[in-house]
Amino acid sequence: MIKEGLVFWNPWWNNDTERIEDIKERTSLEDIRPLFERKEVLAITGARRSGKTSMMYLLIRGLLKGGRARHILYVNLEDPTFEEASLEGIYEAYSELMLPKGRIYLFLDEIQNMERWEKWVKKMYDSLEDVKIVISGSNSSLLKTEYSTYLAGRNLTHELFPLSFRELAGFRNLRIKTESELLARKARLKHLLEEYMRFGGFPEVVLEKKKDMKYTLLKEYFSAILARDILTRYNVKERKKLERLAVYLITNASNQVSAKSMSKLFDLNIRTVSEYLDHLEDAYMLFFVNHFSYSLKQQYTYPRKVYCVDCGMRNAVSFSFSRDMGRLMENIVYLKLRKTGDIYYWKDRGADVDFVGKRGTKVVDMIQTCYDLSDEKTRKREKYSLLKALRHFHLKKGTVISWDEEDSESEDGMTVEYRPLWKWLLE
Repeated sequence: MIKEGLVFWNPWWNNDTERIEDIKERTSLEDIRPLFERKEVLAITGARRSGKTSMMYLLIRGLLKGGRARHILYVNLEDPTFEEASLEGIYEAYSELMLPKGRIYLFLDEIQNMERWEKWVKKMYDSLEDVKIVISGSNSSLLKTEYSTYLAGRNLTHELFPLSFRELAGFRNLRIKTESELLARKARLKHLLEEYMRFGGFPEVVLEKKKDMKYTLLKEYFSAILARDILTRYNVKERKKLERLAVYLITNASNQVSAKSMSKLFDLNIRTVSEYLDHLEDAYMLFFVNHFSYSLKQQYTYPRKVYCVDCGMRNAVSFSFSRDMGRLMENIVYLKLRKTGDIYYWKDRGADVDFVGKRGTKVVDMIQTCYDLSDEKTRKREKYSLLKALRHFHLKKGTVISWDEEDSESEDGMTVEYRPLWKWLLE
């Protein structure tokens, strides 16, 4: 059974590459390739259906160009075929089938389903065998916890998210290389951005043509993450309350939330609420941003802002009767900024800034989001908050991201740049 399963999941052994030929490339592959070329174990983590398996297939497709089919082993550890197997048994079955000589490329997909996987991976890494190991997982804490114990110094991790707006444009053959191309395609890009804000960037949802089916898929993803990566993994007792909490948080994406208020709302103690929030974040469904303060106590006592891994999921699941473009915009901006470093929000006596970016010990970015700046009061409010924050952090420049305004203003030696979202996302 193990050998049959391996033959099914590795069709390239029999010169069949149809399964991987039509997979669209992603710009994320450019970030992963340098990590893949090193000796360390490469871990690709991210939410279910965000494209981890496809990314493995893209790496495999590159290897196949060098005629290495017999040296490539891919194992989907969610396949019941491997439920009773060990990694040692799977590897032995592969060796008997292929009799490989030279470097072996081992891809272990959804590895959290295999008990004691980290010990075997460490053994293979430390052995004299020439094996490059790539693993994937849908739970950030699972991988980080095991790494800290067994694979310290032996791993490199890449977090994979649903398609960015730039990747979505690539999927739709809107590849922008010059300023003139950007301006010529402005109308198409803005239309695509509206679609992105409505349906998000999960690859299969993007490729699905029927709108009703898109929302069906997104609701299914939400249920699968809850059931398989949270409720089952952590043996949650208050299942209905956790599900209602998740819907509440997704509905309130881009808003401030606090464990204390949610404990009252859902009749749970604060410690349980905090655990549930950690589970939702570990599964890459929701993310929480602290208020910026040099005091850790203040950071932890202030409410946190919540963001969803995908705007499409938020729209499909949330109990909301409006699209609320401003909050969707803010969520999209967060998802891009998250990849650049530590992100906070800032609030101080009548002024608040959506995003404060920190690199190391220094605050380097100050970004405000606002869908529509046509109202003069709104414009003054956003500018006032940003300038106050710039003075507080001794910065010279901040950015206001809106739907379609591009301009700049200077005041007291500080500059406020206004950037259209569709353009900023492609930078």
